Amino acid sequence: MYALKNKSLLSMAVAMAVSTSTYANDSTIEEVTVVAKPTSYANNVIEPAMLEQQSSVSSILSVIDNLPGISINEGDAFGGDDWSTTITMRGFSIDGNQQQLGMTVDGIPNGGSNYGGGAKANRYLESENLATVEVGQGTSDIKSASLEALGGTFNFVSKDPSLEKGTTFAYTSGSHDATRYYIKHETGTVFNNTQAYVSYSQTDTSRWIGSGSNGGKDNQHAELKFVSNFDDLTLTGRLSYDDVSETNYNSVSLEQFEQTPDWDQLTWNWTGVPHFDQMFAEGWGTLRENTLGYLKFEYAISATSLLTVSPYYHKNSGRGDWIPPYLTTPVDENGDPTTEGGTNAGSYGFADSEGNPLAPNADCTQSLSWPWESGPGLNPACYDATATPVMSYRHTHYNKDRLGVTANYQATFGDHDIEAGFWYEQSERDESRDWHKVIDARIYHHFDSTPYWTQYKNTFDTDTFKWYLQDSINFGDLTLNIGAKQYLVELQKYDHFANERSDKVDSDSDVLFSGGVLYQLNNSTELFASYSENFSAIKDGVLERDSSTLTNIEPETADNIDFGVRYQADRLTLTATAYSVKFDNRITFIAPGSGTDGIDYTIGTNGSYVNVGGIDSNGLELAASYMLTPSWSVYSSYTNSSSEYSSDDPNAYDSQGVILRDESGNEVAPSFRKGDSIIDSSEDLFVVSTDYFSDGFRVGLSAKYTGERLGAWQDEDTRTRNKVDGYTVLDFNAGYSTDVDAGPFKAIDVSFVVYNVTDKSYLAGGTGNGATYYIGAPRTAAVTFTADF
Repeated sequence: MYALKNKSLLSMAVAMAVSTSTYANDSTIEEVTVVAKPTSYANNVIEPAMLEQQSSVSSILSVIDNLPGISINEGDAFGGDDWSTTITMRGFSIDGNQQQLGMTVDGIPNGGSNYGGGAKANRYLESENLATVEVGQGTSDIKSASLEALGGTFNFVSKDPSLEKGTTFAYTSGSHDATRYYIKHETGTVFNNTQAYVSYSQTDTSRWIGSGSNGGKDNQHAELKFVSNFDDLTLTGRLSYDDVSETNYNSVSLEQFEQTPDWDQLTWNWTGVPHFDQMFAEGWGTLRENTLGYLKFEYAISATSLLTVSPYYHKNSGRGDWIPPYLTTPVDENGDPTTEGGTNAGSYGFADSEGNPLAPNADCTQSLSWPWESGPGLNPACYDATATPVMSYRHTHYNKDRLGVTANYQATFGDHDIEAGFWYEQSERDESRDWHKVIDARIYHHFDSTPYWTQYKNTFDTDTFKWYLQDSINFGDLTLNIGAKQYLVELQKYDHFANERSDKVDSDSDVLFSGGVLYQLNNSTELFASYSENFSAIKDGVLERDSSTLTNIEPETADNIDFGVRYQADRLTLTATAYSVKFDNRITFIAPGSGTDGIDYTIGTNGSYVNVGGIDSNGLELAASYMLTPSWSVYSSYTNSSSEYSSDDPNAYDSQGVILRDESGNEVAPSFRKGDSIIDSSEDLFVVSTDYFSDGFRVGLSAKYTGERLGAWQDEDTRTRNKVDGYTVLDFNAGYSTDVDAGPFKAIDVSFVVYNVTDKSYLAGGTGNGATYYIGAPRTAAVTFTADF
């Protein structure tokens, strides 16, 4: 266990690297626990037991769920759907509409966490190759390379190659048709100075909701990493490749959940009625391919100075699918039919034998009201028996290329630990949307590969430059940190159909200051306090919307203050942090026709983004780890937070601030008011887990309580809001590993994980609007057999 004392920047980095290496390469469990690094800001590092609590088939995002202040929710227990993944921390969120938390892999930026062209850490790194995760709540590491770090950062750290040569094979079988094959080869030391590994996995799961033809996840993943040492230079290289096809989960209202708590309203039988088949699960898809590679040059200039330079490249491509229950009739600006650009002049759900659009019978008044309100134009009863139903298969294509470099210089001069560096990146993102005709909607959703309409095609260029400088001054038991950073971000859009470029949009930050104090009270206790000005640049998605007034949109900012204490003795480690966050200039998308029901498949580039005030948050985070015996440990964390909106819901107003009205002429009620508690954020999170390790046997039990969450306004007159009940989820894990000497085998391991042991029914993460939520995964089990040879 590291001692809490003043250390230079370089010695601390070495100490942490040694700690991480111990966790990654030593199969024995030592009496070592790290809850947080000794810094002036709040942070947490996962414990080794948190890795054992998760199955290897699960997403690596799940390993941080038990840390204070964090809530991870995915569509199923294995993280099989990015669309339904939500992450919250201190009132900030990553979901389908918001990206307010930074994410890096080995310090390399992930390129954003949004659905359209972004990629979370699970696309780059899998569980067997994960060493640890460093979480900076609120006031994050000054060198973190992210344009989204308003409320903190997650840095996922990959394992270094082993010094020993060997091969690992693992097979996982689990609930909901889950299977996974994994193989990894370690080269050991080659060329007298290099270690490397290469790994590959194939993962398949089915959606837990429904049966039969129901979709799921099909994922191929490969990684390569090497480390070479040349006297004063260490060269690290890493390459990851991920190719995944996912069927989405759908969010449901409170009423739908109460009626059928195990159904997300998607179907698994093709009916031949487009109005119903728009909800066919396999038509809701996410296809993504990600390749990320970097080189890291670490040069020890002297015994007290280190220069690190990391060039990187990322390529992202993919598609998002939906199946609208109609065909569109696109026209250009002159009203003539077109296949590119323009607008939709109308839609039709039935055609005659020659494919010509049909209108519903004049006297037809019957409508279909499930699952969303819809006019009689989609009702088969409104047409004669010869009418043919028609559908579209809508594809949104995403492509992104990023090329960048990070550089960091660390040096110790007497009592000063200096850190300075920069991050530069050029990013080009393409997004287009095309509509394909379903060949015969009566039979299945097979579609014509040639689109009948390409709705839009845009390219977004983003240039990012960040510089930072920090001085940590040691005054005996007191360390003072003073830092500054600035982001210089430039955006531009190219519209391929209009053949024109937008004006360049500068999304620069002011010079952002940070400061902190770390005081060593005694050998086991330290006090810390910090202040940081955080920043999130305007996203290129804002340029998608033709109605957005960019001159009036300001980048998002957040001021974070932390006060805390860390205590570490022989068997007990404890951290406590009180925080205050003021989030300003929150950017929100206002969709056209916000008061209408159902999915607007043709929304295209309509709508607008506006700044809408912000959020004020205050809270307390506690984390403790205690070794009852050398083999038995207990971990617990508790978070109490209060987060309030500082403005009314913007979705109830148009871009000029005038309140919207529904089809009946009634004013649209805001989902929240100024001073309301933030939507879908629990005030209380409580975790307790216990883990036992002895002679190769391990067993653990973990429980997490998520308190009640508030949603949108249910009744404006009575001032009542939707409420999502609190819930407790219990997870269990067990395993056994042993060295063997049988033929080619060196060691074997068997692990067993059960999520949601009590099969609790609950609503998990929301969609950010307080109206719909994703259903929590039921009891799910997985067993993994691993052999080293």
